[in-house]
Amino acid sequence: MEIMTMFKRFFILVFLTMSLGLLTACETAEERAQVHYEKGVALLEQGDVDRALVEFRNVFKLNGFHKEARLAYAQAEEDRGDIPAAYGQYLRLIEQYPENLTGRRALARLASERNNWKEVARHLKVAQELAPKDPAILAMRAGLDYRNALLDENAQAAALVVRVAEALLAEDPGLPAARRVVIDDRLRQQDLPGALAAIDEGLKQAPDTRMMYLQRLSVLENLGQDDAIEAQLKDMVQRFPEEQIYRTLINWYVSNDRRNDAEAYLRERIALEVGDGIVQLELVGFLAQHSSPQAALDEIARILADSSGEGENQAQNRALFRSVRAGLDFDLGNQEAGIIEMEDILKDAPASDETDKIKIALAKMLIRTGNAVGARARVEEVLEHDATQGDALKMKAGWLIEDDQTGDALLELRRVLDQTPRDADAITLMALAHERAGNRDLMGEMLALAVEASSRAPAQTLRYVQFLLTDKKYLPAEAVLQEALRLKSTNPALLGALGNVYVQMKDWGRIQGVIDRLEQIGTDQTRNIANELTARKLASQDRNDELQAFLGGLTEGQTGLQASASIIRLRLAQGDVSGALDYTNELLKDDPDNRALRFIRGGVLAIDGKPGQAITIFRALVSEDANDERIWLALYNLHRSQGNIDEATKLLAEARSALPQSANLKWAAAGEAEKNGDIKGAIAIYEDLYALNSNSLVIANNLASLITSYRDDDESLRRAFGIARRLRGTKVAPFQDTYGWIAHRMGNYQEALSYLEPAAKALAGDPVAQFHLAQNYVALNRDAEALAQFQKVVELVQLKEQAGGPRPPFMDKVEAEIIRLSAAAD
Repeated sequence: MEIMTMFKRFFILVFLTMSLGLLTACETAEERAQVHYEKGVALLEQGDVDRALVEFRNVFKLNGFHKEARLAYAQAEEDRGDIPAAYGQYLRLIEQYPENLTGRRALARLASERNNWKEVARHLKVAQELAPKDPAILAMRAGLDYRNALLDENAQAAALVVRVAEALLAEDPGLPAARRVVIDDRLRQQDLPGALAAIDEGLKQAPDTRMMYLQRLSVLENLGQDDAIEAQLKDMVQRFPEEQIYRTLINWYVSNDRRNDAEAYLRERIALEVGDGIVQLELVGFLAQHSSPQAALDEIARILADSSGEGENQAQNRALFRSVRAGLDFDLGNQEAGIIEMEDILKDAPASDETDKIKIALAKMLIRTGNAVGARARVEEVLEHDATQGDALKMKAGWLIEDDQTGDALLELRRVLDQTPRDADAITLMALAHERAGNRDLMGEMLALAVEASSRAPAQTLRYVQFLLTDKKYLPAEAVLQEALRLKSTNPALLGALGNVYVQMKDWGRIQGVIDRLEQIGTDQTRNIANELTARKLASQDRNDELQAFLGGLTEGQTGLQASASIIRLRLAQGDVSGALDYTNELLKDDPDNRALRFIRGGVLAIDGKPGQAITIFRALVSEDANDERIWLALYNLHRSQGNIDEATKLLAEARSALPQSANLKWAAAGEAEKNGDIKGAIAIYEDLYALNSNSLVIANNLASLITSYRDDDESLRRAFGIARRLRGTKVAPFQDTYGWIAHRMGNYQEALSYLEPAAKALAGDPVAQFHLAQNYVALNRDAEALAQFQKVVELVQLKEQAGGPRPPFMDKVEAEIIRLSAAAD
């Protein structure tokens, strides 16, 4: 009994010891987490952000719910410009602590800066419940309400919100969201002095807000205050040295015909930054673009003479400028010599960052000459030396996207953004990767972020606008263009895109405003865009007499081939074929040997119902120069349109013999093979085209469609899905049919139905689309609808067979299904 009692006491003691040990271990983990947190805070105070973030990550390993560490981590990422990372950390914070006001407020603020208004509304709803009188939250609410009022075209509501924002600023001038509302209102009202005053007041509160400086530049430009613009740009160069604003100053000098001042400024910077080859490179590029290639080569010769001494830096400088000279030679048409020079430079070059840049430049040359294998090899060499080299990672990611390896591409791009969170090119590539993967929502978010990261540069802005217009989001597209134009108010591409948005919105008053602005700028390019918009406006309003008078005025007043082509195109668009032909004939009287005008005349004659004359012209042109694929294609299409199928086929073979690498001729050959029932041949050609350009939606669609329609194996299905997943969410009928059929083949019948039904409705004369829908109805046990659909397929195929078309291989299946379903119905 005593022994049993002793054992009991022993086990109780062991149990208590273990419990206390576990409790102590738990407390130790929390204490260790707190130690890491305090170290992280101390490192942040010392400015050592990278090591601080390591400490915070150590906190999360021990205590994933450490609120203060999560908040500090998010704020540190935001402070160093990695907004996606910061946003993710704030999201994690509110997932763990849904009523954390700081997190909600930060998320609403960051979402508003990214124009993600759905997220703004979500976080503001909670934040306002937590702090209904918080000025920062009220200011962001004003921003959201202001945007909604503009989208609803409710001027009265917008004006009311502006007054709210003004009242908030009167109480607290340091509310950026309210300040943005007031500035935007002044700009929209064209109250330039008021906008300038609002911006200046905002800069007093936040003197390092780059966007307000850019807005201020736009206002000064519209006010014509050139001296103030120059002074501000010079101030910004000092204030934001890492942003390389001096390039904007150089461009401003050039746009104001002050090239000598631009060159002098670059030389001044070179004198101040002795040994820094970057500005010398800028000078060489400037001379090549604005003076002459020879002037740039002379400058390189001087630089090489000055760097003839010994030492590692001098050797690197010589290599760098030899590579620039090789690049200039390449661009002047001496491609082989340029590449040989680059390879000679690299032959004995030591591994270094500068050598990596030269290898990247060579890789880009090799791509332009069609040597993708050589380019990839050079990029891999760079990554072996420096696995984080941004340009190499971006090039590799681009190739991975082309190869449909979107997951790997995104990993490479995240490595770029870990180093340079505002790299607009990397963010754009992420958008393309998401597009290829079929994630249009993420694609849109990345395109919007690229616009912001590039400071609303035209290329990124236009790409995002095109995305918005695909979904007919006219008002958001207008807003994006307006924001970009506030920074670059004379950019022809942005103004033309804005005019196009207004044409689609039928907003005649605003179209006229864009036209007036284009005419005021007064270059040939802007006048052509203005003329195009004017003609489209008059045509859309059915003001035919005014349109004809306008076109007549253009005929008298315009010169140059581009302007003439625009006039002919506009006349054809209005159905005035004889007027277009007369005008073309008049032009040819003055320049009878002009190939472009002769080609245009052939096209107009074909439209005018005179194919014989058109063929004669095209034949003469192709006999003079067999390397012009446009003429071959015009001849081919003209013969097909006349029903001369055999002649068209012979002509296509002749054209491909002359131009075996022509993608457009390959495209025509693929279509020909498909029409003739040579599906294997068509797939082979589309595979070749896809290897050349995997970014083409149409090529991707046609290849995936043929693979899934005529092959049954699992490997082909996986390949087709990899190609076609970018079509997810599409509203284009042929793309809907392709994606829907792949979804059906993968067993996702309900998803397939949402694509196949609208596709079959839009492609009512296509037996393949009707067959796909019929098969999906069978899978969903909708037998009556399937039977009707199969019968429709039979009717369409009979019509095509009567016209000489081949019998589709799925017809045995169709006939068998009709028998089966009819018997079941009886």
